Amino acid sequence: MMRIGLQGLRGGVGTTSIVAGLAHAAWQQGARVLVMDLDREGQLGLHFGLPHDTYLGLSTLGRPELEWRQGLYHCRDGLDLLRHCGGEGDGNWLAQLDGYDLLLLDLPPSRRAPPLDRHLTVVNADANCHVRLHRHEFAPQEQLLVTQFASGRALQQDLLELWLDGGAPLLSIRLHRDEAMAESLAAKQPVGQYSPESLIASELAALARWCLEPA
Repeated sequence: MMRIGLQGLRGGVGTTSIVAGLAHAAWQQGARVLVMDLDREGQLGLHFGLPHDTYLGLSTLGRPELEWRQGLYHCRDGLDLLRHCGGEGDGNWLAQLDGYDLLLLDLPPSRRAPPLDRHLTVVNADANCHVRLHRHEFAPQEQLLVTQFASGRALQQDLLELWLDGGAPLLSIRLHRDEAMAESLAAKQPVGQYSPESLIASELAALARWCLEPA
């Protein structure tokens, strides 16, 4: 099972919406997907139609390493959601998760990432992220995923060139700004279900294929 974590360099870059769309795209490609929400705000479930006050999660179970299946929400046949609903923990539960081809983790910006096969740090090509990257220490499996990209904006193009020249581990796949992403949350659906013909849906499908390749 591939274990991939997505984590915003800062809040507000759209990580949770990306995780939901990516999970749906991988599921559409035939993968058995477990998507896990480790953010205390717990908004990932909204993309799959769960009520905002849903409380069941890994941290509410007495023995989560053994009982984790009791906390699953079955979003589709072969696409499950597991919420954490608590503190960081020690991450030992990761070794107990099985039965899937892909595990996707929605990690909040401040959380220390558990051991992963791939670690995607989500960034916008803006001055805020540029300042943060200047003092960011990259983990061995970490790569930058640029989102809300607009190729016609000179500042974004300049920052990408600057990051590449500086040796930043930029993923070649970029996610462009697309209103369908914001609309999908309002519809409580992953973007690939809400707007399957959108640009962002096709880009997430490409990212899903990359995620499913052996590391």
